[in-house]
Amino acid sequence: MGNCYSYRQFCSLGPLPPRTPARPDPQVPRDHKLGPCVHGKIGSFYFYEKGSDDDAAFGFFDVELSVQSISTGKVRIELYCVADGYQTSRGVGASHPVKLAIMADGKIVGSAEWCFADVICGHADPMNFSTDIDIGDTSFSLIDRIDLLKVDGLSAPCG
Repeated sequence: MGNCYSYRQFCSLGPLPPRTPARPDPQVPRDHKLGPCVHGKIGSFYFYEKGSDDDAAFGFFDVELSVQSISTGKVRIELYCVADGYQTSRGVGASHPVKLAIMADGKIVGSAEWCFADVICGHADPMNFSTDIDIGDTSFSLIDRIDLLKVDGLSAPCG
């Protein structure tokens, strides 16, 4: 087993992109009819071996994120991505989750932890995550960003 780390990544949120022949429909949210929604994408989110600045152990790419108002003071955050198992190690997410922060005007208004399934060596597997979060009295209209926070991770050798 090896220790690894990620860098903080974030995306601004806006309306769902319109349908075009050259781009697939957004993968999140699953049910557009539940309530108003904002959407964003992060190109990649990788974990690097401790002691290295550029040795990617494993990661995720084409990360799509949405925040959807499902009732007053409650939102649903959804994530869809492809796990990148074509790097140097297998990713172990059971005890080292990805931490997501819902931001409004520079402040964290809600957060979640995604204990992802193992990122398997030699695979590029789709993954998803969904959870409901209480944002208290924060207005949904103020939510403008999602951060994937810097976290420690765990990797295992392939094979």
